[in-house]
Amino acid sequence: MTTPQTLTVLTTLGPLHVQDGGPADGPVAFLWPSLFSDGATSWGAQLDGLHALGWRTLLVDPPGTAASAPAWRRFTMEECGEAALRVLDDAGVDRAVFLGLSWGGFVALRVALAAPDRVRALVLSNTSARGVGLVERLRVGMMCLLIRVGVPGGLGRLVAAAMLSDHSRRHDAGFASRFAATVNSLDPRGLARAVRSVLADRTDVVDVLHRITAPTLVIAGAEDKALPRAPHSDELAERIVGARLEVLPRVGHLAPREQPAEVAKLIKEFLAPLG
Repeated sequence: MTTPQTLTVLTTLGPLHVQDGGPADGPVAFLWPSLFSDGATSWGAQLDGLHALGWRTLLVDPPGTAASAPAWRRFTMEECGEAALRVLDDAGVDRAVFLGLSWGGFVALRVALAAPDRVRALVLSNTSARGVGLVERLRVGMMCLLIRVGVPGGLGRLVAAAMLSDHSRRHDAGFASRFAATVNSLDPRGLARAVRSVLADRTDVVDVLHRITAPTLVIAGAEDKALPRAPHSDELAERIVGARLEVLPRVGHLAPREQPAEVAKLIKEFLAPLG
């Protein structure tokens, strides 16, 4: 097991902070987190398990989180996919399994569609292939305004309530509090820019999902209010040939952190033939 390293990768989104850990000669798992979250908050509970299975991990902190500076402009999910490929190139990696949570799933889908030869498999957690309509874009616009001007008591408590299940907030109040504090620490202007880019501007790729040939595991939270299992996860599982859907009870939008042991088991079983 090698000592984890920190990479700074220059991309069109700006410099991205990437944690490179696990066996240096192992197959590679690339992980991109959810909006409102850095890499460790979304995927940190899965790293030890992946390393124990022999996988090298490249864990991204998206723009505006942890040590990654906020993006200076709005960006597309396709540009995020290009940034992900740049991380692989800088790390000397030809192919990887892409694990994407929410925003990370949007990115993984774009990479699988644009550069299928770089993708060994996909783990798509709490995510969607859909774009958004006018009403949702207007709602996101209001959200961005609130982020910029500030929310009494902090935005974090509202985000935690929206993204975590009732069970998670009751039984892991410490994490819920830390998650809210992480959200409150994010740069408001950078966060508003990311929210608009991820939630309002993303393209719809539903009609081209049949082009994805990589083995795919879809994970959904039964209590996900942000991207409910129906229609989002169901649609991914139905349209990606051979995809497998797993729905976790008492789980909201951050499945890999809300039920880390169950998600680790699913990932282990899924990756076993690839390792």
